Amino acid sequence: MTVPGLKRRQEAACRAVPRLIEPDRDASWAAVADHPLTGLFSSAPWARAVAGTYGFTISAAVQEGADGATSALLFSHVSDLRGDRIVCGPFCDYCDPLLDDSAAWEDLVAPLMALGIPITLRCLRNTIPAQDRRFSFAGRAAWHGIHLARPEAELWQGLDGSARQNVRKAQRLGVTVREGRSLEDVRTFFDMHCHVRKTKYRLLPQPFALFEALHANFAPEDRLCVMLAECNGAVVAGILFLIWRDTLYYKFNASTDRQTCPNDLLVWEGIRFGQRRGLMRFDFGASDYVQPGLLRYKRKFATEESEILRLRWQPPGYADPRAEQAGFALSRMTQLLTEPGVPDVITRAAGEAFYAQFC
Repeated sequence: MTVPGLKRRQEAACRAVPRLIEPDRDASWAAVADHPLTGLFSSAPWARAVAGTYGFTISAAVQEGADGATSALLFSHVSDLRGDRIVCGPFCDYCDPLLDDSAAWEDLVAPLMALGIPITLRCLRNTIPAQDRRFSFAGRAAWHGIHLARPEAELWQGLDGSARQNVRKAQRLGVTVREGRSLEDVRTFFDMHCHVRKTKYRLLPQPFALFEALHANFAPEDRLCVMLAECNGAVVAGILFLIWRDTLYYKFNASTDRQTCPNDLLVWEGIRFGQRRGLMRFDFGASDYVQPGLLRYKRKFATEESEILRLRWQPPGYADPRAEQAGFALSRMTQLLTEPGVPDVITRAAGEAFYAQFC
């Protein structure tokens, strides 16, 4: 089977070799970095940010031809409280294998399976892994995108009527949006992000080190933008965008005021920003089906909808009671440390100490 519309890659004299990659210096990697399925989550700056924050080693099983890697499967071998496992793209919304056919998939996944520990991956556009009956479906998430290569008037008319109404309401109530690129702007967003994760979702926040690493890896080339919505002198909402290739990625969002509809205005300004930059797509990322409100919100803007599949393989008869116990303990700890009475500094410190365990 082949991925529709993708050119079949060279297979002769290729072999799968699991090896470490160096995103900045690996000349062989440059060849596969232009694969049609590459995106933010298989990019060098994203890999550096995640690896540097959480201490993961980003590796790859690759097929190599005369001009370098022709196909690749990115992965990390994680060993922590939850046991040993292979995660193909830790903390990624999705990370499609960079390959065109089932033969390449067989070659690349074989050395990972030979390690004898569970493997998980999330695929959006590459359907080949889902056809492998050795892998089971472990979860699904919705994905939404917006085509940006249209005149602004057409983009505006393409919004759902309620979205246009909310944008006008926010503007009428005095909400303004500014584009930030400094680390101070990132910190402002992060403070709000932490508050929302704790109070609304009862989740630990990612460590600020991740946001520092994203800024360090994306901002110097103008690939990071924090849009902050302000009303009456206060920041009430924000979106952290990352840019890779021809796509604007809606990576993190937070808001403390819904009455003035700042989120609708932020997304509209993000759409305008991407169109002005000459980008082709706005990537809304993953949305859990258990959050119908989030799905409705993104559908007001989206021009395309698809599904991210979470796939899992484990050796026959495999069991790891340690991993199950640790998962339960982490869940209980999260509940306790996001209680309203727990000081925010404690919740943030817990995120810094334990967030890596959740991949």
